Amino acid sequence: MKNKLVFGILALATITFSACDKHNGCSRSEKATVFDFSDSDTCGIVFRLEDGNYLEATNLNEFQAWEEGDLVWISHKETAGASTCGLGEVIEIRCVVPREF
Repeated sequence: MKNKLVFGILALATITFSACDKHNGCSRSEKATVFDFSDSDTCGIVFRLEDGNYLEATNLNEFQAWEEGDLVWISHKETAGASTCGLGEVIEIRCVVPREF
C-alpha cells in the first residue's frame, strides 16, 4: 500500500514538471496572435495578447518571419523607444515560439 502511494506521488510530480514545458521552452510567456499591418506606412508585424493589448517589437528581425494569424507564445520585456504604429507597448522579444491553439 505504501509503495502505491509513493509511486502515485512520483507519477504526479513527473506529470506536473513535464507540463511546465508546454510553452516549448519560452518561459514566462503569454499567448499571442500575429497581426500584419504592413499595408500601413509605419507598421509591420505586431503581436496581440489575449487581453487585447498589442506589442510592437524592436528586435523582430532577430526571429523567424511570422505571418498574419500565427499563434505564438511570446516572452518579452518593456523597452524604451517610440511606437511606430501607435498601437501598443514597445517591447524587446526574449523568446517567441509557435503554439497550436
